[in-house]
Amino acid sequence: AWAGYHCCLFAYGQTGAGKSYSMVGYGKNKGIVPISCEEIFQRINKNENPSLRFEIVISVVEIYNEVVQDLLVLPETRPRKGLDIRESKMLGIYIEKVEKRPVDSYEAIEQ
Repeated sequence: AWAGYHCCLFAYGQTGAGKSYSMVGYGKNKGIVPISCEEIFQRINKNENPSLRFEIVISVVEIYNEVVQDLLVLPETRPRKGLDIRESKMLGIYIEKVEKRPVDSYEAIEQ
């Protein structure tokens, strides 16, 4: 992500395997998401080059029983069939109609 590429964190496994704990953590034990996001925002805050511009946009999805759900959308307003995964020559693989939110800190992600 730091080199300017789009990135994705993906956890896969059976129920109870520790995916949520590994990704988000619990209490004082931070997972990979808060640790990596805090590092990204610390690097941005240390930047002294005024010609550099940073844009951080997040999406949070869950794939369960082969249905892609947008976790930034209230459950009652999500499409019942979930979201579609698409591929284009220009964008690569993407999730159609997924919510994308700009953030400027890890605290903004937590909200």
